[in-house]
Amino acid sequence: MGEFIAPWNLLQLALISVYPMYMSFFRIANGMSLLALYVDLLIVCVPVLFIQMKLGGYHQKGIVGLFSQHVPIAKGIGVALLIDLFLTCVYLAPLICHVGLYAMLSMVEKPYCFDHETTTESVQPFMDRQNDARLPEQEFFDYSYLQEVPYISNITEFPVWHFSEAFQKVNFSLAPIALLVTWLLVFLFIAFGPRVCGWILFLLGPASLALLFAVMGYGYKNLDPNNTGKFLKQFYKLDFTGFVDPKANPSVIDDWIHGFNLLMFGLPVWTAIPVSIGKWVGKGRISRNVNWLVVIFVYACIVQVPQLAMAPYLGNLLETKNVAITETIFKGFKVVFHSMPAAFAVLKVPPVYAMLFYLSMFISGVMFLCIAVMTIVDNIVDSLTTRYARFTDRRCCTTFVTSFLLVLLLMGFGVLHMSKVGIYLIVLMDQSVVRLRFIIVILLAISLILVYVKQTFSIGERVIISIWCGLASVSAAGLWIYNFQQTINQKVSYNNYYLTDVWVLISWIISAIPYIAIPAAVLHSCMSYDGSCNEKVHYLMCGSDEDDRQQDYDGYYPAPEPTAPPYSYMDNNEYLYPMNNLSKNYDSEMEPLNTNLRHTNM
Repeated sequence: MGEFIAPWNLLQLALISVYPMYMSFFRIANGMSLLALYVDLLIVCVPVLFIQMKLGGYHQKGIVGLFSQHVPIAKGIGVALLIDLFLTCVYLAPLICHVGLYAMLSMVEKPYCFDHETTTESVQPFMDRQNDARLPEQEFFDYSYLQEVPYISNITEFPVWHFSEAFQKVNFSLAPIALLVTWLLVFLFIAFGPRVCGWILFLLGPASLALLFAVMGYGYKNLDPNNTGKFLKQFYKLDFTGFVDPKANPSVIDDWIHGFNLLMFGLPVWTAIPVSIGKWVGKGRISRNVNWLVVIFVYACIVQVPQLAMAPYLGNLLETKNVAITETIFKGFKVVFHSMPAAFAVLKVPPVYAMLFYLSMFISGVMFLCIAVMTIVDNIVDSLTTRYARFTDRRCCTTFVTSFLLVLLLMGFGVLHMSKVGIYLIVLMDQSVVRLRFIIVILLAISLILVYVKQTFSIGERVIISIWCGLASVSAAGLWIYNFQQTINQKVSYNNYYLTDVWVLISWIISAIPYIAIPAAVLHSCMSYDGSCNEKVHYLMCGSDEDDRQQDYDGYYPAPEPTAPPYSYMDNNEYLYPMNNLSKNYDSEMEPLNTNLRHTNM
């Protein structure tokens, strides 16, 4: 067998790691929130990413395979993380699809122009209930583009657009077709495995940044710099009085939570993604010890790029348009679909820059979908090739078929999110998926620490990182519990319409779905192991003692045990144990010895 070559290298990882940028478009962070983000990035994310990515590269396994080998009782936690990632893709893909459609709409004549004549009669009473001052671009998004209705009845009714001459000739809905195209792109990018996917994402990452820098350059060069500077100075203001006297600045806690949420939603720390990325970067000593640092550094650099790019447009919009948008301009996707279109229209920005803005966001969102779906596919394929030998020699074909079936399933679940009531479903899923996240944080941290302390790394490293990871998980879980307490009685709503109690029950069911896999996987591990009750308990807690990492002896026997007699290393046995041919670059963490670590004598 030839030497193992990782699908990704560190340079690819650095450029691919810009994909969390998509979330920074939707969640704007002020000065205090940004400070909280960087503090949490160093305290909470570093140990968790270090452990996950190092274990993934060291064992060349995904999250499910890693727990199945070392702590089978925790295998269900890995499955729960994959289900959580699946549900996230279900509702994020339609939102990213809307971004792509807005990139296309930016080039039509008079984009984002609301016309009352194209509004359906069922929407008119809903519009009359709006008491706050609203921008025309808000009306366009809600009533012309989404064709939102103030109730959930027929969830299979899709919007048919007539707000432009280009769309008046089309008598059917383009929304499901756009979602189909988005998932088709994702399938083509991931169907041929992580190596091909890595090179594609390696090109998409710089492309997304280049488009956004073009938009940023136009804004800072052509728009009023005084308004931009005033906006940045006011928005990035740091006020520490709330830490001393909470009454002086009661919003300091909310700002801190907002920064934490941006970090958790943007950088997928408590998900199945880091272990798979560590696997794809490889098991080299430098790669598995540095990859986490690359991810942290790149995220710290790009997290504010979208906000800095939008600052000239939002700052000049606030000065030009004196309307009541200051309270809602930074809430969720309203900044993308309400405020930025208003800025492009009011400030008379050339349409090409609006298209570049949405295209940059669309590319980074597609990159996240590719990595998330590739993570799920890789774990499924690893399970199939481990359990069934016939899939081992057909791994590429297995990856292709699994990718196709998974994308088909995701598209089937997500197509309803493109209907007229799809915006309610997106908000419902967004609140449901993360509601019980504090449970998975604690369980994942305990499982990772159990696996990590079993390894052959240095004792000091294992002790320090394990303690740090435990403290980080406690702090992260505490903030998630605070989020849960603050939102437990919050009703699911959008645009002053609140969902009924039936949908609230559905929301709780969605929140609990991933955790059903935990006891189910424990039962599966117990039933699949042959042995007595004590042996099964030992297997569930300690896993398999066999090290199934890639071994290639080329006819040599395994390396002798430390208790082997000294004469076993003498010249007469040099063909059994060729210790004198051992590479001087031997990595003590990679055991047992294999031919990849040997070289001929000089």
